[in-house]
Amino acid sequence: MIAAKINRGLISALTIAVTIVLTITFSFAMTHLDRTKLPAGCSSCHKGHGTRATVMLEKTKDELCFKCHGIGGAKDVYSPLQNVSNHPIIQTSQYHVTGESLPERSPSTPRHVSCYDCHNAHLSSPEKTFDGVKGYSGRGVTLKRADNEYEVCYRCHSDSANLPPGSSNIAEKMDPANASYHPVESTGKNLNMPSLKAGLSSNSTILCTDCHGNDDPIGAKGPHGSNYEFLLKANYSMESGVETLFAYELCYSCHERESIRSNESFKAHEMHVFYLDVSCFACHDPHGVRDFENLIRFDARIVTGAFNYIKVTPGRPECFLRCHVAGIDYEHKHVDGVFCIVSTQGGTIRTHCPLDW
Repeated sequence: MIAAKINRGLISALTIAVTIVLTITFSFAMTHLDRTKLPAGCSSCHKGHGTRATVMLEKTKDELCFKCHGIGGAKDVYSPLQNVSNHPIIQTSQYHVTGESLPERSPSTPRHVSCYDCHNAHLSSPEKTFDGVKGYSGRGVTLKRADNEYEVCYRCHSDSANLPPGSSNIAEKMDPANASYHPVESTGKNLNMPSLKAGLSSNSTILCTDCHGNDDPIGAKGPHGSNYEFLLKANYSMESGVETLFAYELCYSCHERESIRSNESFKAHEMHVFYLDVSCFACHDPHGVRDFENLIRFDARIVTGAFNYIKVTPGRPECFLRCHVAGIDYEHKHVDGVFCIVSTQGGTIRTHCPLDW
């Protein structure tokens, strides 16, 4: 019996020791438990009985975040939330319900976002800001704990029943089963990517936050707010216009401009983008496309009627379509068995059949 008590005592002591070690370890791994950042520890957020309808918090949840992450704070998140494009936390967080199920299954549920949809205050760390948050596979599977950033994004940006008009299911577009997609969930299928900048290859994957986030490089990181539409980190012109470094700054953060201009991946890139002022968006979906390779999805504002895209020779696909750019109508079709572009402007018709096509 004495031996058993001694063993139980040792086990208890060992358990306490392990707990202390884990507590110390996690306190430095998890930002809000790090005493070097929050000297007051738990009392930085929790106060006595606290504010009503909270877990003894000094303020309501999202207001409390701005105590440290407001203007002048160590990581000012409040300022980017005021930008033209933002996650509307300030305007809609009151609709957040603890334990709510996402994606939304009712179209009548107010669309909203809270700090707590993306962050777990006790587990968040600089290395994994979404640690401890639930996730969604984008294809019907809810995850108790997200392992990947996109699984957090899919909670609101996939098949929510209350998606805003004009919005699309991003998870469907990013599906690795598609013909093409930007490599968020998985590496891409295109092994010939000459335009990629150094450090990127066909084996690379990217994050949603590589494109979406604060446009201020010295501001708080993350998709809180941006001065560019769709919460983009850099400018991306979706309209036809003169090509400049600024016009497609977002694209050029990963793709070499000179490679595009020298037609390394597509033999008519220079003609389309640099001479005819056609936007990248006119031909490509920046997320993914189910049926066509190379992210080909034609802008319905420019391309009319039926279309087809056939990848005959690498770099020389045949697009069969009608489009209208800068006052000129273009028809891509076969003329006497040869691929040609027929343009019409003011009654004048011209036919161009590239010899190397």
